[in-house]
Amino acid sequence: MAINDGSSLWITELSDVVLDAEIFDSLNHQVSVRVNNGAVLFDVQKQPTGRTVNFTTGVATAAIRGTAGFVASVNGQMVTSLKQGLVSVNSIAGNTGEVVQNQTLIVGKNGVIKNLNLKSSGTKALSIELANVNIWGMGPESEEFEKALTDFDNDYEKRREEFAKKVNFRANPLPDTLMLPSVTLQARVNPGIVVTVMGESDTVPESGIYQRTVEWADDSYGPKRFSVTCSEGDIEIECFTWKSNYTPASKPAGEDASADSAARADSIAAAEAAAAEAAAAEKAAAEKAAADKAAAEKAAGKNAAGKKADQADASAANEKKTTKSVNVSLKLVGGKTERKHLDPPATEYKTNLKFSLAGITDADISEIASVTVKRKGEVVQSFNNISGLNYEVPVSIDLNTIAKFDIEIALKSGKKIRMTKTYEVFCFRRNHMGKARNCVQYDKVDGGGCDESHAEEYQYVKDNGILKED
Repeated sequence: MAINDGSSLWITELSDVVLDAEIFDSLNHQVSVRVNNGAVLFDVQKQPTGRTVNFTTGVATAAIRGTAGFVASVNGQMVTSLKQGLVSVNSIAGNTGEVVQNQTLIVGKNGVIKNLNLKSSGTKALSIELANVNIWGMGPESEEFEKALTDFDNDYEKRREEFAKKVNFRANPLPDTLMLPSVTLQARVNPGIVVTVMGESDTVPESGIYQRTVEWADDSYGPKRFSVTCSEGDIEIECFTWKSNYTPASKPAGEDASADSAARADSIAAAEAAAAEAAAAEKAAAEKAAADKAAAEKAAGKNAAGKKADQADASAANEKKTTKSVNVSLKLVGGKTERKHLDPPATEYKTNLKFSLAGITDADISEIASVTVKRKGEVVQSFNNISGLNYEVPVSIDLNTIAKFDIEIALKSGKKIRMTKTYEVFCFRRNHMGKARNCVQYDKVDGGGCDESHAEEYQYVKDNGILKED
């Protein structure tokens, strides 16, 4: 589940979670998540002043303003576990506590708070262990409770150290400043390792090149953090963090904009005014040149047909010179590739292909001639009267099909911008035995449960030719 500032939440299997529907519609201010049972993992970008992602259970509340980990509710008790950052927790009994990196805080039914230093804190493996281990009747203040989690953590850390030794992650750096609400992350990594960023997991191919494009809302200015998790089975490590700052060239960088932002805006305005003045002067010069040429031709007795043709050429040239330059780009909701596991008995995936035009203002829309979506060369939908920046096109993809949709922006200047959206819709039905959610053979997670990304099932249908391009 993506939040429009680039944050993400993902819910573990069989969890009972309620997201405030009214706030979910905007996702621009407070986000409230109630965890009745199970766990919600999160990677939340730094929030502006006054904005938080609030997690609540029956016994406590945790306010998240920029960190990664999970919140769980198990047997009526709350667990807040962090990979990084800091979170404040308030119990209904009036007790308060803080959780920092590599810590796990547990609030018991009676309001008692227990804080444990666990190196496995914030990992999916720990969330599964907490759900499976039979210690909840003891209460977080018992020695047995702490021993059970410490034993798990010691074993997990040994296996993680061995995994870390073989991971080689070489990231391509990001610029200090991003001007568009999206970025493509690239790195060289050991083939076969699963890389997860903002809840999106990819298995590194044989080429050893990892690449993923992440996006956020146009107006979500400020610092951006992209934490990378490398994993193998249930073992995961934090292998890198990209950091940058989203600052559109024509706008201040958000609520904390400084004098530098104002100066930059003034500089841009001055540059635009100078460009407009230069264009006006160029137009006047072109018109004068055309008039002088016409007078000379008339004096020389050039025939009217030739004169008319030359005037038309001059007019076309002048129009071409004064065409406004527009730097438009495409932003795809969900990224360039979306992988969808289609639960039985469905045989067709229906969705809306969502995209928006970025890098332009409403005033630039008049420079766009058309926006077209094609599939296999055939037009799915075309927009000729361009009046907005956001678009949705209904599409459907058959089971075990790779469908590619080509999106093209045609500018009145003749320039064209293209991007392709790919959907991979898959399911190996025999693996499910008639059930919508079942990992009988593939995607088993050590310690119990299923891998919600169905990574192994996807690899199986791909390697065996079951998943094909339409």
